[in-house]
Amino acid sequence: MEQVWLGEFANLFQSYRPHQWSLFPVHSAPIGLWNQFVDSAKVRFSCLECGHGWTSMKGRIAYWFVQASNGEGFIAFKLYGQQCDKCKSGRFQSAMWYPEEVVKVLVNLYNRVGQVYYGFIEPPIQKTRRAGKPRTPHNASLCQACYDGVCTEQNRLT
Repeated sequence: MEQVWLGEFANLFQSYRPHQWSLFPVHSAPIGLWNQFVDSAKVRFSCLECGHGWTSMKGRIAYWFVQASNGEGFIAFKLYGQQCDKCKSGRFQSAMWYPEEVVKVLVNLYNRVGQVYYGFIEPPIQKTRRAGKPRTPHNASLCQACYDGVCTEQNRLT
């Protein structure tokens, strides 16, 4: 899956040459004057404690990006997890991302960076997700992005 992330990122961001952009994971938001962009996707989870699996339409990714004076760009990101509602282990489980959802969130990031640094008028942020019928609403008490204060649903304990 890492190849999908890095390959799609390189493919999209090469159009910003001669500026070089790099993508790297972080455990928490970087300190300083970074732009933030939070996106959502349909993802799959599997609890490492009890084996329970579930799908979420609210898989979250947060990006923080900045461009240096020489044009070099840096993008930090965090993929957020969810806690299992069956065993209540208290551990955030990592999401498994569908390839088309990876492409969607990276295109959205590309457009947001383009708006901030390259004069895109209004980036067409894609909000559609892979088809799915959620059986339960978003539960903020199980959402790592809500816990970190970056979830767009954080005020809804549903």
